[in-house]
Formats: sequence, C-alpha cells, structure tokens
Amino acid sequence: MYPWLASTFTQLSARLAATKLHHAMLIQGPSGLGKTYFTQQLAQLLLCAKRQHGTACGACQACMLYQSGTHPDLHLVESEKQIGVDQIRDAIKKLTGSAQMSGAKVLIIQQADSMTESSANALLKTLEEPTAHTYLLLTTDKTERILPTIKSRCEKLVLPLPDLDMCINWVATQFNGEIDRNFAKLFSSRPLALLAELEQEQGFTFHDFTKGLTALSSGHITAVALAASWQEHIEKVLKWLQFWIREQFEEVKADQVILFRLNEQAIKTSGILQNPGVNKLLLITELLTQVSKINIR
Repeated sequence: MYPWLASTFTQLSARLAATKLHHAMLIQGPSGLGKTYFTQQLAQLLLCAKRQHGTACGACQACMLYQSGTHPDLHLVESEKQIGVDQIRDAIKKLTGSAQMSGAKVLIIQQADSMTESSANALLKTLEEPTAHTYLLLTTDKTERILPTIKSRCEKLVLPLPDLDMCINWVATQFNGEIDRNFAKLFSSRPLALLAELEQEQGFTFHDFTKGLTALSSGHITAVALAASWQEHIEKVLKWLQFWIREQFEEVKADQVILFRLNEQAIKTSGILQNPGVNKLLLITELLTQVSKINIR
C-alpha cells in the first residue's frame, strides 16, 4: 500500500475484522493519489477467505482468482465517458444472487461522478437494501458531481494527501532521475501524477521551462523564438505557466496586476486550444510577450 494511504487502509481492515465496515463507501481524492489501487486492495481484502493481520493472504482460492482477474464475485463498472443505466442494471443483477465463492460480493464503480442521473437513480435501491455480504466501492475526484441521494447512502472516505516531502521521497524510489522540488509542487498531493509526468517529459522538462522564462525576462531570447521552440509542448507550457504565475503571486515577485491578467490569458488560451486548427505559435507568442514584461528575480 502507498505510504500515505497505509494508515487509512489499516483502519478499514480493523473495522472489517470487527464487522463494522459500511457496505457502501464513496472513496474520494484527486486523480494521481492512488484511489484505484487503494480500492482494488480493499476489494481483495473483502474477498479474501483467509485474511491475515489485516491484509489479504494472497494464497487462498479467492485471492488467486482476484489476482488473475477472474473472481466471479468481483464486478467492475467504468467508462471513458458516461456510465449508462444499462451498465448499472447489469451490475445490480450480478449482486442479487448468492456469492459464487460463498464469501463477499464486491462492486467497484470507478469515477462514479460519470454516472448519468438515470444510472445513479438505478443504484439507489441497492445502496439502501444490499443483499447479504455485498459491498459497493465508489471512487471519485469530483465529489460535487455526485447526486446528494448517492452521497447520503454512502460512507464518505476522503483519502489523506501526502505532504511535499513524502511525495518526493516516494517518487524518488520509483524514478531514476532528478526531481525538481518546484516542479514537484505542481503535484504535491498527487504522487502518481508526478511520477507519470516525470516519465513522460522526454525532451522538455520543467527545468527547460523555467530556464526559458529567465532567458526571456533578461532579453536573451525573444518571445517569438521561445514560442517557436515550445509550440509542440503548448499543453505543458500552459499548465506549468499557471503554476508559475501562482508561485509569483505567493512570493510577490512581480506586478500583481500583470500577473492577474496573464493568468486570465493563460486560462483563456487553454480553452481556445481545444478548438481544431488553432495557431499554436500565435497563441503561445502572445502569452510569452506578456511574460517578457515581468521582471523575474
């Protein structure tokens, strides 16, 4: 288990052993925190026939089936877009009968906020009156999109966020390379997101970004030239620029009015970028021209 989630998992294990675990849990936390893995491990613990010291044994038939992805009493609902009512109804049907392994039945609904209103309503009765030894594990990073009727029938489990040092220390065990502390601040509560970003940098790093901004501010490179070299990385540039602006605000390194307008322009540019056929070079040049007016210390 991830170190920042270990204590929470131990608490749930103890409650399960004492038969005090709620049958429906809404597991909350930002993307990149480890909700999926946490939920998977909780599901295995629920299904395990020979739990040992608050963990799944890993050797019983239930655990072996779980690890192979073929446990007949574990059901998963997820969708890249919206979770439709038919998906929920099919899952509910699988929960109504007896467990095939004579143990628990577990339904995981990933990104439960993507359920349509019809899907959520179809789930209500099962949340209120589940069959024996049935557990429903819903995950979300957008709690505000979950219907109140769903929230009221689930125990809310807000996963703890690691501090910056814990985030960096864990990522350092997984990533063979230098980790810029300022860059890590972008993902201080999302270690998995930081790790993924580091592994995907390939040719354009946060160090390159900050070095470019310093050169721009000092007049060693023009906004047009820097934009030309950065246009293929515009999504990263926009994300990192908004973080950099927030950092400037916090440390009062530049004119607040300029920073405020620059942040508004960056947000607007992110929206425009979603349209096909936009001129990336022009967009990023306009932004960097504004950045060049800031005296970076």
